[in-house]
Amino acid sequence: MVSSLYGYLVSILPAGVLALVLLLAIPRGLVGARLAVHILFFIFARDAMSPAGFWQLGAGSMRLTAPAPVLLALAGVSAALFAGVAWLERVEWRRGGRLVPSVLWGLLGAAVITAVAATLKTALGLPSLPKPDAVMLLPILVFALLGNAYEELLFRGMLQQRLAQHMAPMRAAVVAAVLFSLCHAWLALIVTRVGLPVLVFTLIEGLVAGLVYRRAGLLAATLAHGLAIAALAGGLY
Repeated sequence: MVSSLYGYLVSILPAGVLALVLLLAIPRGLVGARLAVHILFFIFARDAMSPAGFWQLGAGSMRLTAPAPVLLALAGVSAALFAGVAWLERVEWRRGGRLVPSVLWGLLGAAVITAVAATLKTALGLPSLPKPDAVMLLPILVFALLGNAYEELLFRGMLQQRLAQHMAPMRAAVVAAVLFSLCHAWLALIVTRVGLPVLVFTLIEGLVAGLVYRRAGLLAATLAHGLAIAALAGGLY
């Protein structure tokens, strides 16, 4: 258990060092280049979880196969990355409205993602992976929320926000969602070979999260994304 987590962290360390060197070298004013570095490192760190054996993707489902302590440790790493990137890039991640409306919009977004994904899964007859034990549901939830907070910071709090400065807000949400799906192509087509279902799901997920972000901010987008992933990984559909 400890060895698998250690091996994973060691495997992504060289990429992390290179990313840090680039961020120190690239002027703060070159926002696009710095954002590209953050996203490239995120893609590498996320996709390295597959050969590490931390999760399994199927055509119609996803299961987190790492033990609970490893999931919680990874959640902590994600929270640290979120805080570090937000501080380094001076992202105003708290912006986006009051708490209760944000939570409600997040719950609505998660419900929409889950409903659409479940409908497509049933219509296409996609198979499910075995459900996790009930004791794993809380660690899965914590990991999904904190891990996807980091992802939402990059794709909504930074990318979509930046795009909205140069195009209509709705167009920015769509472009960010398509780029979000594209950033799963290596995972879908090469690492796991699950293929098109992953790209379709992430496109739907990105569109809904982007619309929720427009309406209620980063917390709402994180809840929409994280709760939908928790439902998927928890075998709720």
